[in-house]
Amino acid sequence: MPNMKIVVFGATGQIGTMVMQHLLLAFPNDEVLGCSRSAKGAHYLPFNVYSNDWSALTKVDVLVNIVGIIEEKGENTFEKAHVQVVLDLLRNRAAMGNPRIVHVSVLGADVESKAEYARTKGVADALLFAAENVAIVRPSFVLTTGTAIVQKVNMIVKMSKWMLGVVPMPAHFLSPKFQPVMGEDVADLIVKLATSSECGIFYATGPKVLTLAQMIAYSKSKIKINALPKWSTHWLFLLLTLFKNPFMNRDQYYLLASDNVHENSRMEALLGRKAMDCEKFWLNEIK
Repeated sequence: MPNMKIVVFGATGQIGTMVMQHLLLAFPNDEVLGCSRSAKGAHYLPFNVYSNDWSALTKVDVLVNIVGIIEEKGENTFEKAHVQVVLDLLRNRAAMGNPRIVHVSVLGADVESKAEYARTKGVADALLFAAENVAIVRPSFVLTTGTAIVQKVNMIVKMSKWMLGVVPMPAHFLSPKFQPVMGEDVADLIVKLATSSECGIFYATGPKVLTLAQMIAYSKSKIKINALPKWSTHWLFLLLTLFKNPFMNRDQYYLLASDNVHENSRMEALLGRKAMDCEKFWLNEIK
């Protein structure tokens, strides 16, 4: 019989897939159950957190919540994916045996944020702060193959080829600082938190601070960025976000224009090592 049951919500997303791999390796003699609507396989349960009966999960020792969206589509709204799931989790917690909760939020979660993505993440975090035995992971951009920030940078690289190597960019997108973290670090941190008694916030950030301009500079193409003053682009870009476009939505606009960095001493202390270097990742992923 397994000694412990770990349930992962959002187990088939980019972060969730990696977390499942690391949990299965770390706890081979325990039950690790990945839940999502598209779940398939021996260690997975097709489960819709919006509508399924949570009693089907029975007793749970650790519940890892990685449910999250970066763009609203259909019934998947930020309020529903980020806030309602946490409300339902807390409402059903006692019936599951009061499991330890490891919740993946985002660096920049803030109930006052102009970005609904970050605001709803902040609301969810506030709900969890009031509960016992909860660890909240706040990562910067999580680096996995094909992740959103890589897609954005490669889109800019592609645009440069149409414009003879010159790309006009709002200047206020070029100066904010980001601290991307390898997906493996986030997965390893969740593994450690599953059996740790430590609670509160764990900032998951990498060892290197980068700007968007520095990310673009990893391209194998020679690109010149033409920085446009904010006054000439701010309202135009906000107007464009009202329409469906491949470059960004309103939330991404605000997030790209804000710093996203934090020290990561609690993460590194729990991992027992330094955060992984991201240099090879950028060189491999940026076209």
